Amino acid sequence: MKRIMAILFKEPLFIFVLFSILLFGIFLSQKAVPDNVIIVSDERLKEFYQYSRQSFGLAAISNKLQVMSTEERNELIEEFIRAEVLVREARRMGLDEGDFIIRQRLIQKLEFLSDTQANIPEKAEALLVDWFEKHKDKYRQPSEISFTHIYFIPEGREKAQEVLAALINQKPMAITEQGNRFLYHKSYQRKSQEEITAHFGENFASSVFDLPSSSEWQGPLASRHGYHLVRIADKSEAKIPELLDVRQKVLFDLKLSLSLASRHEYADTLRDKYTIISK
Repeated sequence: MKRIMAILFKEPLFIFVLFSILLFGIFLSQKAVPDNVIIVSDERLKEFYQYSRQSFGLAAISNKLQVMSTEERNELIEEFIRAEVLVREARRMGLDEGDFIIRQRLIQKLEFLSDTQANIPEKAEALLVDWFEKHKDKYRQPSEISFTHIYFIPEGREKAQEVLAALINQKPMAITEQGNRFLYHKSYQRKSQEEITAHFGENFASSVFDLPSSSEWQGPLASRHGYHLVRIADKSEAKIPELLDVRQKVLFDLKLSLSLASRHEYADTLRDKYTIISK
């Protein structure tokens, strides 16, 4: 037998036939799966479970599939098959053509691929300090104020002045019983001028931030609601925080910036493959 094989391997025709058979076998193994064949594999089930359950921890998903009961796994398989059948039928009918939502989803998948290839997390960590130094004004924390106030209706300015005089002269009175019921809060803690403006109006917010911190009652200050006596408990000036205090926010912004730049670069690279015709 060995002798026969040795003779055959010396024949060019035999070697050609053998090589052709090998190539044909490789071709068959790589032949595309027909559209009417649905392959159910662990990898496809993991991917289906990941997106249908909005669960993106691959290790947890693998563990979930392993500990599933036979009934649970069969239900997941049936769910996968139903979804796959509907998707294929929709494509066969051309329902995916011209669909803006599907178009956006395809764009998102390519952009996600671009982010993965660009190693955004690693780059962001390396650039974090320099990025913060260049953009620190963006993270400036506004001035804040803490105060208590007594509210008086628009017709109550004179009453407000009387109460203020009594408070300054330290006449005994129940402060909580003075003034009128206010729409919002009696006390505000560490609020920015923008937040105070939302409740009282721009003029009051500007005026109250101009007052000095004091344990004494001051005013009356006019607002869009009426008049107010105020006691400033604390004020802080605007400041740029330390990176450590805003690290997560800065890191998020940097990753977003890197991602946008990477996506634009990726799209520009792909664009070179196309001819653009304006009509």
